[in-house]
Amino acid sequence: MKYKYLFIVVVILAMVFILSGCDYKHVDVSEEQGENSRFVIVEKTYTWGVVRDKYTGVMYVVSRGTYNSGNFTVLINADGTPMIWEGDE
Repeated sequence: MKYKYLFIVVVILAMVFILSGCDYKHVDVSEEQGENSRFVIVEKTYTWGVVRDKYTGVMYVVSRGTYNSGNFTVLINADGTPMIWEGDE
C-alpha cells in the first residue's frame, strides 16, 4: 500500500515538472527597441520572423527558436539578389 501512494506522488510530481515548462527570453528584434532600431518587423511567428532594414530595404529572416534565437539570414530572390521590401514605408 505504501508503494501505491509513493507511485502516485512521483507521477504527480513528474506531471508538474513536465507541464510547467521552462521560461526563456527570445532574443529578437521587437517593438521595445522603438525608433532607435534599424529593423522593422514585417512578419512574426513563434519560431521565426521577417524583418526589413529601414535604410536599405533588405529583408532578413530571424530565428526565434529556443536554441538558435537571434540568427539573421538574408532572404534572396530566385536570381540570387537580396530581397528588397517594396511595401509601404
